[in-house]
Amino acid sequence: MTNINTLKSLPDNLKSILKKTNIHSLYPPQVEALKKGVLSNKNMILAMPTAAGKTLIAELVMLQTLLEKKGSCLYIVPLRALASEKFEDFKKKYSYLGIRIGIATGDFDYVDPDLIGNDIIIATAEKTDSLLRQKADWLCSTLACVIVDEIHYLGDPQRGPTLETVITRLLLINPRLKILGLSATIANANSIAGWLNAELTKSLWRPVRLKEGVYCQGEIKFADGQSKHLKLDKTHDDIAALAIDCLQDKGQVLVFVTTRRIAQAEARRISKQTSYVLTPQERKQLAQLSADIHNSGRETTKVSKQLSECLKNGVVFHHAGLHYAHRKLIEDNFRNNIIKVICATPTLAVGVNLPSRRAIIRGLYRYVLGQGMRPVRVLEYKQMSGRAGRPQYDKYGESILYARNKQEQADLFNDFIFADPEPIYSNLGTASALRVHILALIATGFITNLDSAFEFMKKTFFFHQENHYELSGLIIEIIDFLETEQMLIKKADKLLPTAFGTRTTRLYIDPLSAIIIRRYLADKKTSLDPLTVLYLICSTPDMGSLSLRKLDIEKLAPFADAHKEQFNLPLEQIYENYSAHLSKIKTVWMILRWVEEEKEEIICDFFGIGPGDVHRLMDTVEWLLYSTIELAKLFKKTDLKPLYDLKTQIRYGIKSELIELVALKGIGRIRARNLHNKGLYNLSKLRSASLSTLEKIPNIGKELAASIKTQLGNLR
Repeated sequence: MTNINTLKSLPDNLKSILKKTNIHSLYPPQVEALKKGVLSNKNMILAMPTAAGKTLIAELVMLQTLLEKKGSCLYIVPLRALASEKFEDFKKKYSYLGIRIGIATGDFDYVDPDLIGNDIIIATAEKTDSLLRQKADWLCSTLACVIVDEIHYLGDPQRGPTLETVITRLLLINPRLKILGLSATIANANSIAGWLNAELTKSLWRPVRLKEGVYCQGEIKFADGQSKHLKLDKTHDDIAALAIDCLQDKGQVLVFVTTRRIAQAEARRISKQTSYVLTPQERKQLAQLSADIHNSGRETTKVSKQLSECLKNGVVFHHAGLHYAHRKLIEDNFRNNIIKVICATPTLAVGVNLPSRRAIIRGLYRYVLGQGMRPVRVLEYKQMSGRAGRPQYDKYGESILYARNKQEQADLFNDFIFADPEPIYSNLGTASALRVHILALIATGFITNLDSAFEFMKKTFFFHQENHYELSGLIIEIIDFLETEQMLIKKADKLLPTAFGTRTTRLYIDPLSAIIIRRYLADKKTSLDPLTVLYLICSTPDMGSLSLRKLDIEKLAPFADAHKEQFNLPLEQIYENYSAHLSKIKTVWMILRWVEEEKEEIICDFFGIGPGDVHRLMDTVEWLLYSTIELAKLFKKTDLKPLYDLKTQIRYGIKSELIELVALKGIGRIRARNLHNKGLYNLSKLRSASLSTLEKIPNIGKELAASIKTQLGNLR
């Protein structure tokens, strides 16, 4: 640790700001980054472990940029949850300086005017891409610095191409733009640095020493040669014993498993064995949190019941199937040490910052179709193990793998603990990724001809790594495809977007999705029957479908047969891929159950998904319905009321008879149904109802009743 007063490379005004946030010394990697000139105009990649201080260096870079009035700053993160975390953290630290901080993670077809004029904007790569597609010139005209958090996401098959094109585009707009990339330790950080003409600061230093080991048959063997024997209680299984051993020493535990189902089962098992470790005060706090799960305003589901029950004993599960409100409750209360154990899928390791004393990792092999059981990437293991060690509380962190026998123990040491993380490779050179991004670049005037398309690609990370001259053939093929589908036209040597191509880009949907929707709208026999429209939506690549299980086929067949005219796919296509057809129908059926006001618990149980999945899927359906409406307007289609009504039904999960009621603020599916059940079918009935009548209706109360009356008065 180095006292900040001794650092000549750190300006006095930044020293003063750090002291006000009670930071008086810096870690060795932070000092190295300062000495290498991270506060200068040069680009830099910081590759170092979790909790080694990357974010603070990024904050200093942004503060320096703003204090020197060079321009605004953009902080790009891979996930919405991370954006929210950084937004709250930066506001708490730096709002007193008058720094205006904004967050951009919302609808892709909307530019929030409140973003204009912010000094720091925190956004996902996808939202940044959509801002560029909306030609948000104010963003680029003032931008001086871009922080790319988790820059190794360049190698992610889904998010990587978007991140790569965003960085490439920003640098082409402003070659003097300062880029700071933050990454975990990866094998080829120098390759990313070379692409960005950046200095590389690479370190393995951690503020809390990490002890990596493997547990087998009652003993933990660590990579440093040390070992620890656990005193196993006959009532404890191995994972619970590892967790309780840490809890007894006042530590917290993350348990990483491969699936949601296992995360929930593991949490239930451990929670049955942890009660005696907790203090009376902790049990009281946890009982209140357990009650908060029920009183969160969400529908009660089997998942939420299980979560509430586990929570009483300080143990929870965490995965993407949980509702956002429940995930946030877990994260906030793990940080303040009320919740002691989280059983999670690996997505938590690359999400929000939740360090623990001990990270227990089991199930590092996963089934891959056609390949059988395959090990996960070493980088993924390092992400999980990196969560071990709480800088504020621990002198060391422990990352412990689980082995069933001695041979497996030896394999885990060799395959993961002693192995190096894999290199990061670009995923931009695929037809699906290029199709999306080439159209966007043409539609926004960034690419105007074939030569500029080739020149753009030469600036990408993909070209830097691969130098693929044969890529030109694929680019020409994609441009020809987009021309055939009337998304662009060739005029002399110019590439010009059509209205269809431009609208597709701004809607932020895959060109293939737009083409499927256009073909449907162009058919004179087109029906706006809800099931047919939903089947259309589920046929687009942007939607995807629920996975089909063996037990689903028998349940789905009668539903599919009863509505075969509405699922109007040609028979030969159905026979070619009947499983995919049924998968789409399963998704349609789930959506239909939602708008029929089926309880979330029943939907989740019947379709094998979580509450969070339901709401994410409905968000996607609503967006694609909005896109369908916008494309229908582009093609001069009339009488779109059925689509507008269906969109409202999707948003609220209601039958059509409640559409008028949910127009009121504070009225959702449950309250609207309660009003309807009391004979208040529409706004006219509500106007004639007395305030006291409204107050007595379940889930309404005095405050909302008064709000309803106020809103009704304003609507007259």
